[in-house]
Amino acid sequence: MIRHCALLIVTLLVSSCRVETPHFGGDKERALAAAALAVDVSAVTRGLASGADPNKMVDVNGRWQSPWFLALYQLRPRQPVMVDIVKAMLKAGADPEKAWGTEGGDPKVAPESWWRKFMSSGARSGGAADRDTLWLVMMHPVPDAVRALLEAGFDPRLGNQSLVTAIESGETEIVHLLVEAGVDVNGNTAAIPPLLAAIQTRNVALMTYLEEHGAREKP
Repeated sequence: MIRHCALLIVTLLVSSCRVETPHFGGDKERALAAAALAVDVSAVTRGLASGADPNKMVDVNGRWQSPWFLALYQLRPRQPVMVDIVKAMLKAGADPEKAWGTEGGDPKVAPESWWRKFMSSGARSGGAADRDTLWLVMMHPVPDAVRALLEAGFDPRLGNQSLVTAIESGETEIVHLLVEAGVDVNGNTAAIPPLLAAIQTRNVALMTYLEEHGAREKP
């Protein structure tokens, strides 16, 4: 009875906190991660065809990374081959909204100790975590990668901060992509409203565009 109650409590805690644990891969995922690091489209394609899961994490030089995280983290403008890898992974089932990996902190989170580390620290930022895919793309903005995520099912409701980032960076094409995909031009999840971001950067074209789509300085 006690064991049953304890299990029920853990289940309720997980449900209420929406805790998601990462999945860990094997040799196929390690090969896919290596192919992603090498920006080798052919090897990535072969790995995905062999059944490698781009969402599963493996140890990459002491850091727990998923091939999907690596593909997004390495994106750079004017490097279409990197976008090809992103598209291939999305087609093979990569999650359009999150990617498990580590770009800082303590990356050495072993699979068997992940849950203990999460429960004791109360935060995932110190190790591997599920990163917002659009946020990763916006680190080095690539419009074709943003378009690919949106077409694959990225939820526009999650894109408000990235919209503000695109405005502040002057990424007009990405701003248009996000707004036309349904990102709220008056969303309140970012530090400042999108229109105010355009005003502060003195981008008249984006100010006009946002106002035409219903944006207000104070939503």
